[in-house]
Amino acid sequence: LSPLSLSSLSRLLSLSPLSKLLSELRQEAAVCLGLLCTALSYETERIFKWMFVKFSSSTRDEVRLLYLVAAYRALEAAGERKAFSPVMQLVMSSLQSILENLDTPELLCQSVHCILQVARCHPHVFSTNFRDTVDILVGWHIDHTQKQSLTQQVSGWLQSLEQFWVADLTFSTTLLGQFLEDMEAYAEDLGHVGSGEAVDEDIPPPTVSLPKLAALLRVFSTVVRCIGQRFNPIRGPPITQAYVSDVLNRVLACVSTAKQVLFSEPVLTAGNECVCVLLVSLEPSAQLTDVVITYGLDQLDACRACGPEYSLAVLSLITLIVDQINTKLPAWFVEKLLAPTSQLLELRFNRDREVMSAALGVYQSVLSLKNIPILEAAYKLVLGEMACALSSLLAPLGLSPTPGTPSPTPPPFPGIQHPVFAPLTLTPERAEFTLIFNLSALTTIGNTKNSLIGMWALSPTVFALLSQNLMLVHSDLAVYHPAVQYAVLYTLYSHCTRHDHFISSSLSSSSPSLFDGAVISTVTTATRKHFSTLLSLLGALLRKEQLYTEARKLLLTWSLEMCLMMKRSDTYTPLFSLPSFHKFCKGLLHNGK
Repeated sequence: LSPLSLSSLSRLLSLSPLSKLLSELRQEAAVCLGLLCTALSYETERIFKWMFVKFSSSTRDEVRLLYLVAAYRALEAAGERKAFSPVMQLVMSSLQSILENLDTPELLCQSVHCILQVARCHPHVFSTNFRDTVDILVGWHIDHTQKQSLTQQVSGWLQSLEQFWVADLTFSTTLLGQFLEDMEAYAEDLGHVGSGEAVDEDIPPPTVSLPKLAALLRVFSTVVRCIGQRFNPIRGPPITQAYVSDVLNRVLACVSTAKQVLFSEPVLTAGNECVCVLLVSLEPSAQLTDVVITYGLDQLDACRACGPEYSLAVLSLITLIVDQINTKLPAWFVEKLLAPTSQLLELRFNRDREVMSAALGVYQSVLSLKNIPILEAAYKLVLGEMACALSSLLAPLGLSPTPGTPSPTPPPFPGIQHPVFAPLTLTPERAEFTLIFNLSALTTIGNTKNSLIGMWALSPTVFALLSQNLMLVHSDLAVYHPAVQYAVLYTLYSHCTRHDHFISSSLSSSSPSLFDGAVISTVTTATRKHFSTLLSLLGALLRKEQLYTEARKLLLTWSLEMCLMMKRSDTYTPLFSLPSFHKFCKGLLHNGK
């Protein structure tokens, strides 16, 4: 490749982009330069040197960017070929020098792409520059004046270097220690401000300390993620249970101090993210469990004054607390989490669909717990709120006494009221939404195949709740609130479909046995009357004149599925003689008129 050719390419790259066509031509020229660099392997070193010299001498960022594009295409084309190994140290040193002197996000992105390509294809070359590269990228990460999108991008770059973080664990943990010390220093400064005592001139005001504390919390989370699965006490020192517990307690202390001085949504959001990444690595202990749970509930309460981003971070934290501590959760946590005053209940009505979905995720995690007393407490609260919502819908129709007032008649929903919800009245819109939301959450229990908890341990069982306790939704309420009836039916349909409509268990004649040691046998015993109940329910509903069109379609689809399943085997022949099947058939015939 002659100097004249390089000079021609250089002139083309340096042209001002007067038109879109010329701009595209310059991009193509940069790509060609990169491909030539590797195609002419005997000239590779000279061309790389020439490109880096041209980069340094250029004064326009758009031209410098094109030389980095050319360098990236050259590195991409070279790949892992050993023929290019001798020149890679030169390339890496030049890229490191460029990285250290950049001041625009655009050039940063392109230079990092080049460096990451070296790290992927020539890790032995990059490893000597790993610490220097990290120092620069961390500087960009903690610069809170940068756009959030760039901070997230830098975080992603750092995490892509996981193998180097793990290989240099001493450096990684030292860096975490430095971040933690800086956090504590800013928290201490905030503490002095919050105490009301005379503040030294050297102590920065909260407007300075809080953004920097948030940035440190974010970069701390990033580095923990960079270490990946190695950041776990199971993998041994230096990451031990005591180390992670100590770090978590110090992070909690910093965030709590900051919150007491001035409410900062960025600090709390970053703090919650940090707690999440640490919590994943910990085995729950009694002392730590109480601290983390109290912190989580405190953060949830703060959602009243915050936006969707913070709410999502808190809901992720609460879900993680439930998943991590799991069966060791205390009952008081669930009682506070699902109480009428809990902010979780309010977040269900958030206009942001992501927040609503995250709130449902919390419910699903709680209702997935395998600790029966805790699950039972949660289940009763969910059902109690449903009873409250149904009473609120019935009261304006004159079908139920106003909640909280004495009544000589028995309650309309026996067995599912809860005292904490009894005095409350919901608006029709909220009542309807609450019912549909809670029914959706209950599918967590109802759709678990052969679950002893869902079939037997809870009272009422999911099937009994949907087919018996909520029968009032199929009366006058269905006329005024058809969506509620449809939600109940669809939840029951989903539950029954998951268990093949309980057809097989209906043939069981074994006597009840709760201690026979066989899960399937116990489930079968508990559900052997379900199919007959189901046939009677569908038959009765199909005969109703006033039935929501979508509900009727669902019932007919459901009926067809059951009939097809009954035809599969001669074993099911006795089921056609059931009185409930005759009732079911009458309901079907009623729809053929």
